[in-house]
Amino acid sequence: MLPDVREQLVQQSATVLSDVAAAVAHCPAEPQPVLSGEIGANRAGHAIHPLESVRAAVALFEVTLPVVVEELHRSGHGEPEVLEASRALHRSIMARIAQGSVAYASYLLKKVNSSHEDERHRIARELHDRVAHSVGNALQHLQLHDVYVTQDPDRARAKLKAAQDVLNDAFDVIRHLATELRESAAEAGGLEVALCNYLDAHAPFGMTHTVTVTGDVTNLPSEVVEELYLVLREAARNALLHAGPKRVDVEIDATGGQLQAVVRDDGCGFDTHKLGLASGIGLESMRERVELLGGTLSVTSVLGEGTTVTVSLPWLDDA
Repeated sequence: MLPDVREQLVQQSATVLSDVAAAVAHCPAEPQPVLSGEIGANRAGHAIHPLESVRAAVALFEVTLPVVVEELHRSGHGEPEVLEASRALHRSIMARIAQGSVAYASYLLKKVNSSHEDERHRIARELHDRVAHSVGNALQHLQLHDVYVTQDPDRARAKLKAAQDVLNDAFDVIRHLATELRESAAEAGGLEVALCNYLDAHAPFGMTHTVTVTGDVTNLPSEVVEELYLVLREAARNALLHAGPKRVDVEIDATGGQLQAVVRDDGCGFDTHKLGLASGIGLESMRERVELLGGTLSVTSVLGEGTTVTVSLPWLDDA
């Protein structure tokens, strides 16, 4: 057992026994909430499901109750005190479970909000860097068209054509962003279809892309499918926008009691030691989404050889 875990267990047990002693002495005290809240947040940060906390609480009750009963009998207390002590023990442990659950839920809510905020920032960047820039260029071309329309008609027509081209590009970006915001994996017909649709719509002409699913992913909860789709879509989007690949492959394996999804490209790659996982565009949001699902995300890349993003969800058999 880790030292910090052992210390937490000792402190929790001590406060629980204090609650029991106070109840037997007919001066019940309120449970101390601080430690339970810290433990709840800590367990959420390590992707430990609340069910494990319930199991730990049951074990604590089963271990502690015989000790409490024996000690009360040894000190001459009767059945009424034993009954009250049992109730107090149950109340104290369950109060801490409740406090830990609230902390767990709060931690996850912050993570969800953080992921949603990252998504909003990404869309804002797309609108500013691509759409606004294209519209600005179009306006400049149109202004030059007005300047040349009487003096140099050929150049004026070229400026008008250039304005049309950049406005078409801006329209495509807006249409793609609207599709991303509107379409879900469920509406598209499943995870495989949604990823295929995304790559079909966004991959440049001549680039090879595949989506392969092994095993059955239909038993996954819809919320897991949607979050997994967002993560894999973001990995594919990063490859298309930043790597300049000739090929992007998405592989999903849902066999052997787990799920593993891989997005692999043969693009330019990058130095993961210099860039860092958290500083990559969208990578921190992807990692948080995967952690909320109880899984792990890893990114490996070699300059000039491509990048591989791997998502592992080891608890597929409990889905």
